[in-house]
Amino acid sequence: MFGHCCFAISLAVVWTAEFSTEVLGFINVPNSPSKCCPAASHTDTVKQPPHFSTVNLPDDSSSTAVGEEISDNSRPVHTSIQTPAGPLWDVEDETTHTLPHRGRHRKRVLILCTGGTLTMSNDPAQGNSLAPVQGALTSYLETMRELTEDPEMPEVVAHEYSPLIDSSDMGPGDWALIAEDIATNYYHFDGFVVLTGTDTMAFASSALSFMFQNLGKPVIFTGSQIPLREPYNDARKNLIMALIFASSDTVSEVAIFFHDRLIRACRATKVNTSKLLAFDSPNLDPLAEIGINIEENEHLFLPPPRGAFRVRTEMDTRLVTLRLVPGFDDAMLIHLIKAARETHLKGLILQLYGTGNLPSLKDDFISCLTEATEAGVCVVVTT
Repeated sequence: MFGHCCFAISLAVVWTAEFSTEVLGFINVPNSPSKCCPAASHTDTVKQPPHFSTVNLPDDSSSTAVGEEISDNSRPVHTSIQTPAGPLWDVEDETTHTLPHRGRHRKRVLILCTGGTLTMSNDPAQGNSLAPVQGALTSYLETMRELTEDPEMPEVVAHEYSPLIDSSDMGPGDWALIAEDIATNYYHFDGFVVLTGTDTMAFASSALSFMFQNLGKPVIFTGSQIPLREPYNDARKNLIMALIFASSDTVSEVAIFFHDRLIRACRATKVNTSKLLAFDSPNLDPLAEIGINIEENEHLFLPPPRGAFRVRTEMDTRLVTLRLVPGFDDAMLIHLIKAARETHLKGLILQLYGTGNLPSLKDDFISCLTEATEAGVCVVVTT
């Protein structure tokens, strides 16, 4: 079962294409490679210019540019309050800063900072309480000798979105913004680090892992349980290791680095709010673990892509996730599902027992699911 994968993206897995079994099977786009079979067709070699990317849509649709909306009056439109970063490979302003580097510039990594615990500092505007503070990250990065003097570390360009927001306020519009900014800068950096809060990091990173097709560079999410400003923190190590993996030649996917492990984004889940090991991947071994040495599970790394890098940011959130518990009230759930269908429900995700078992004696509920399926609603079972 891939329950954790489905749960991590359950807020936004119904794409513009019809939510068919193929789309459910790791969100395949027609004519694109599968997540479970990453090799692409040899005919898919059309090169895209650095600032533009297209996607393949169903046969009755035309190709659409990144971020372009497809007409659907019933589909919710998601936007972000943060300002798009745009091209950053040759920019220096109050939100974007290139760290001075004394070593040989073997690699170049872009940090996109959305906010979160890692960026928190005492905010005078809020009575010196901890809050994400604009510019604080850049100030701390400039004092980290590991980033400016070590010849083995990559050159770092750091961009702070404005305003910085808590991850609990992030959603599909924000994820699309990050994906589009990575697409804009894709051909000018060797890797990317996304700094965000831990509460929705698994959701955000998982969503991006399906937005990107034929990704050939590392996109590493990280954050911290303790702010970077504190004398004792986990932020410094997480950030340094994220940059190391973002400059790696072996990683070509979206992943999360946290505490001592690198894990595949679409298999990650947050498991703890008070310990430094905040994320785990219960159904898949870590891609890498760090101790005295970095131990990589090379057999788990995805092979390099064979097709052109593409981004698909259109998402449809007309879905419901239900976690069933013993003794659930059939009538209430049936009413909820029927009410959701009246507002153009596209997907229904059921978290069931064991390996996905549903009580077989609840005939009315089973009939309701049958009707929903026959009406075109994709019903997904996870555990």
